[in-house]
Amino acid sequence: MRRQAARASQNWIFDNFIQLTDNEDILHPGIMGIRLERGFKYGDMERIFRVVTGRRAFPRAWAKGADRQKELAEEAMKAGHKVTAAQHYHRAALYYGRAQHLIPVKGNAKKNAYHAAVVENYDKFIDLMGGEITRMVIPFENGKNVYALFHKAAGEGPKPTVLYLPGMDAIKEDSPNPYNNEFTRRGMNICVMDGPGQGECNINEVWQEVGNYARAGEAVIDELVKRDDVDSDKIAVFGTSMGSRYSVEIGAYDDRVKAVVGQMANVGPTDVIFNQAQPNFKRIYMYMTDISDEAEFDKFADAMDENFMASGDALKCAYLLVAGEMDELTPPEDVHAWLDRLNGPKELWMYEDVFHPMGEVAADIYPGIADWIADVLEKGLPDGHDLRREIVP
Repeated sequence: MRRQAARASQNWIFDNFIQLTDNEDILHPGIMGIRLERGFKYGDMERIFRVVTGRRAFPRAWAKGADRQKELAEEAMKAGHKVTAAQHYHRAALYYGRAQHLIPVKGNAKKNAYHAAVVENYDKFIDLMGGEITRMVIPFENGKNVYALFHKAAGEGPKPTVLYLPGMDAIKEDSPNPYNNEFTRRGMNICVMDGPGQGECNINEVWQEVGNYARAGEAVIDELVKRDDVDSDKIAVFGTSMGSRYSVEIGAYDDRVKAVVGQMANVGPTDVIFNQAQPNFKRIYMYMTDISDEAEFDKFADAMDENFMASGDALKCAYLLVAGEMDELTPPEDVHAWLDRLNGPKELWMYEDVFHPMGEVAADIYPGIADWIADVLEKGLPDGHDLRREIVP
């Protein structure tokens, strides 16, 4: 008999919560705010969530919303309205991205088709953006690749560059919002990667292993510093959610990294996200590692924690963590315990009454993070710097 997914017995709770709301905020408080910052549209989401009756209905609902955006894009193209077409192709890619993500099953035909639609629509969007964004396919290990999108800042010459790492619930096409890119508008390139277990990597069976995300990040940086528009002395790494762990691992592994930022803190023991939070988190991460046995995955999670803490001990460059006081995955005591073990210059911005997605303050934190990175890459932080701010939105 087929083994049930991790914590499958709790799915009825998940489905009942969905019945109590018109959007995802009941599952991820603040998520609507973050989606709007990334270019999702409120009316689209309202129509999508209206037909969702349970967890298994999400992929179909997101795909239908994406199909509609693709139709609108094609109509705009036929009419010669390329600016409008680009906007619809972008939204189609975002929504197909949600559809594929919520099927954490290797080789699933619908997942593969939805992901192919992400790439198809984003590529059409790229074509219409006139060279602002390019795809990168980067050789990695065992004949496999990692995949990235490079968002180029305007102007000639080498520029500071940010390597951005999505979390476990996101892909490289999700962020930054090309219509509101806080990095390129400040003269910084930003390169977004699908690392092992994420997006295009999991479709191509590049699974996550303990430590291999840092090596993948190094491979991307190797390619970035070859470019004449990248200043190899001004490289930062910025990760959100689970990416707040990966950013530390890359920063500790590669001394070309001069600044590390984590946001949507996920810096405490993974027992919280995998065994106490909603069951979808563990289900998805098991898929990202290609581990189907829960006991084996629990051992992986312990090793993952050990590797992350060791990376924190080794991190030397400037570090910023942006967190919510009400974060359901990393409570304040875990945040401060994590900061206490770091040896380099560090800052904490803790937002009062804000949950993990931090959508409540998204419009404020991304400009702030971009400014911090630009300043630190230019001027650095002094040794012994330890600033911990409690911020009331």
